[in-house]
Amino acid sequence: MMLANIIFGSLRGKNREDLQEAADEYLVSLFKGGQISGERLLAWNGGKLNAHVMLAGPQAMAPRYHTVWGKRELTKVVELFGRVPVVKILDDHAVKKTSGWKNAPFLYLSTTWVDWESPVYRGDGKPAIPFFKLPVPDQVKEDLFGWQRSYRRLDGLWMESGELEIPTYRQLAVSDSELSKKGRELCAAIENAVGVPTYYHLFRFWSRSNDEEGRVCPSCGGGWRNPDWIDFQPFHLFYFKCDVCRLVSHLGSSPDGSRLARIGEFVPKSL
Repeated sequence: MMLANIIFGSLRGKNREDLQEAADEYLVSLFKGGQISGERLLAWNGGKLNAHVMLAGPQAMAPRYHTVWGKRELTKVVELFGRVPVVKILDDHAVKKTSGWKNAPFLYLSTTWVDWESPVYRGDGKPAIPFFKLPVPDQVKEDLFGWQRSYRRLDGLWMESGELEIPTYRQLAVSDSELSKKGRELCAAIENAVGVPTYYHLFRFWSRSNDEEGRVCPSCGGGWRNPDWIDFQPFHLFYFKCDVCRLVSHLGSSPDGSRLARIGEFVPKSL
């Protein structure tokens, strides 16, 4: 991630609100394409409309990475401002190259309520892969944006521990919740595009009072303990990993709610 200033241009006798609306719609398309993230700030400075944003990578604004909707909104911006926006990177220590999927042992999809970067991670601990770079259909990129936004919202509600604590936890921790099903569909789309096994990270908080390590895969009921795991490993070396269902997870961290540990565990289908 790097701070950047996007300079759209001056009024040129046009309506100020029309210019701001066109610029904002263009920025929204960049959000949905995975090219920018976080907050955006639009302001007039020296008679020119500027936007301060967080770029997902140094090539994020390249035309080849624009979605069909981004290209459409860019055309409107050029028509109104009479030029293509100028991008100035403001970070003295901006990276010159972002992560890719080549030579990754696997990828996984994961985010939290405080994350702004891409939810697509390599399984070797290297930085997240900006999803604007993924050779997936434009709709998949927008769906990734939507899934991450939904996950962050639900994770934030769960963190507040209010009346929605359990319903939101079910969405985060159950392998066939609506949130998880959408995430797993996106993992399949990514894997199909890049040819690298792509797993869905299933959140786990409450643990069993006994034999948390013996949990089976919540989707197929098979064994999924990762034989390569040892204690004090970094996050990307998951305790549980099911190659059949493309799920990864960790041990629950709180034994205080052992009754709630059943949430997210395997439930045999009734005959």
